[in-house]
Amino acid sequence: MAAPGVTILKKYTRLRAIEVTLSEALHNMVTDSAVNVVAKRLGFEDRGEALYEHEDFSVLLELATYQHRLRGKTVIERLFSKSKPAVGTDEDLVLSAIVPSRFTLARIGETTAGVGVRAQDLLFGGSHLLVDERLSKGRRRREMVIATRLLAFDDFVMTPCTSFLDFEPELAQILGGRRSKAFRSPKRRARRQVHVKLLSGLSL
Repeated sequence: MAAPGVTILKKYTRLRAIEVTLSEALHNMVTDSAVNVVAKRLGFEDRGEALYEHEDFSVLLELATYQHRLRGKTVIERLFSKSKPAVGTDEDLVLSAIVPSRFTLARIGETTAGVGVRAQDLLFGGSHLLVDERLSKGRRRREMVIATRLLAFDDFVMTPCTSFLDFEPELAQILGGRRSKAFRSPKRRARRQVHVKLLSGLSL
């Protein structure tokens, strides 16, 4: 009988491959107009082609994919309706995890070597096994808080392949409302504003 960690990793690898394929399809459905709308709502000055070179383009793509609605539906909901995966299939499991996922802060805790870490959801509650081999390696000398979505399955959670923002310890200070020297530069303040808007559940 395979060890629990091995079984979870096999399931994760299978679902991750499908999620990557679905993400590519979803991003291809995001229009230039959607990216521009999101950029305007977030206060970005750039428009058009310049947005695709912006350091925070991943944030724009995140919001345009998950939260921007055209005729009442996100691209995720439109893809789900179009593909109509059979219930219980891997595609159904992944899409069913993507649709209700919320952007949150997760505090990284105890490590399960080669598998993942315990992740405490600081905004919506709960402690989960976050499968992520990179996070499971090495020692952390400080508290780590990440900003991401959590795709929930029966026995673990994972992040979308494009959803990670930077691994920034300052995000813990955002949550606590504390000031930091790191935010005194205009660039840091701008990034903080983007993070706060994401965490506020901005409806686009």
